[in-house]
Amino acid sequence: MEEMNNRSSFFKGLKDKGTDVTLRILAFILAVISWFILSITQYPTVTKRIMGVHVNFNMDGTTASEMGLEALNYKDITVDVEISGMNYEIGTYNANDLIATVNLDGVNKEGTYNLDIDVRSAHNTDRCTILSVDPETVPVEFDRITEKTVEIKADAPNVTAENGYTLNKVTVDPAEITIKGPKNILDKVSTVSAKVNNSVKIADNTTLSANELVFCDSEGETIDSSKFSVKGGTSYDVNFTVYKKKTLELSVNYTGAPEGFDVSSLPLKLSQDSISVTTPHLDDESTEKVVLGNIPINEIDLKKTFKFKINIPAGDVNTSGSDTVIASFDDEGYSSAEFTLDTDNIDIISAPPKLTVDIDNKELPNVTVVGPTEIIEELTDDDIHAKINLSDVHGTGSYAKDATIYIPNINNVWSFGSNQIQVTISQPKSEDSSGSDSAED
Repeated sequence: MEEMNNRSSFFKGLKDKGTDVTLRILAFILAVISWFILSITQYPTVTKRIMGVHVNFNMDGTTASEMGLEALNYKDITVDVEISGMNYEIGTYNANDLIATVNLDGVNKEGTYNLDIDVRSAHNTDRCTILSVDPETVPVEFDRITEKTVEIKADAPNVTAENGYTLNKVTVDPAEITIKGPKNILDKVSTVSAKVNNSVKIADNTTLSANELVFCDSEGETIDSSKFSVKGGTSYDVNFTVYKKKTLELSVNYTGAPEGFDVSSLPLKLSQDSISVTTPHLDDESTEKVVLGNIPINEIDLKKTFKFKINIPAGDVNTSGSDTVIASFDDEGYSSAEFTLDTDNIDIISAPPKLTVDIDNKELPNVTVVGPTEIIEELTDDDIHAKINLSDVHGTGSYAKDATIYIPNINNVWSFGSNQIQVTISQPKSEDSSGSDSAED
């Protein structure tokens, strides 16, 4: 009997608990229905402010994108949004339930725009009204992204050459740079400098690494390089080419001077007797002699000038400016006179062997002699001598040969002009023929 009573109590407890669970579920459903009814009847719409809604920026498919424009300074932002709607729809809304985007419809060329921020519900079926957006707009600058190639110049104010040397050329490797960025900024870039901060004196060709690249406009103002990108390498070498300073001592050669003539006695004046050059040949001597050219002695009359172009050694650079020299002769203390030369004072040099040489001139007039006045005034016709060289004559005939005029024992007087002597070269007469001639006479 007791066992039956226990079973009856157990089933009665289960019945009571089932009823309780059912009642609880029913109560929850009734509560939800009541809240829904109250939401619709007592609070049909509500207003809600949602903070920190992320704003999406996307140019895909926009007119701006098709025109090659890009946003330059846009940064991700959030907005605070005030919305209204049915309480049962928006009552639990947070920032993830709203979608905020930047309206790019009006962007069709370069410039800065204050663009509207559009906000909508992330749930298409919800009836959500956007009351306000804070901020309502966002400023965005648009420009075309282009490329520009600019020559790189070196900027190394503290790199100098040692004494006796000079910096001939400074180059950068690579010699140019390509930058990519907004067109309106790239258009302002006028110069690019590879800056070397080292302080050093050099006496040989040297390469130093640039510490930085500096971009400037046409006014020399620095441009912020963070607004564009640099294509290519990231390191730049500055090459310094050193030249040695050298002095060229100038002189002339004289031709046609008689034997023993002292060419140093000639009153030569050069418009410049030396010039400064720089040379890439760093082992060259600091001084070098350069012969300008030849001056025939018989063309010097103290009035004539001779013009020479300076022969600069290959690779050297003339730093004096002028590349010509005028040679003239100072006539102070000098004079000239004309003399007549007797044939007895004409010497034959290197006559062809076994041939007879006869001088056809009876005399050689109008021989102009130039020299110091005190010597010229003392000269007579008998003092004047001449030589003709027949080393190039090998056969008989008549020849006009230029004579070299000289005065024995005087080494600073010369002849001006051309003096020709006519000679006849023939076979010598035999003794028999000479005898026959005598018999006939």
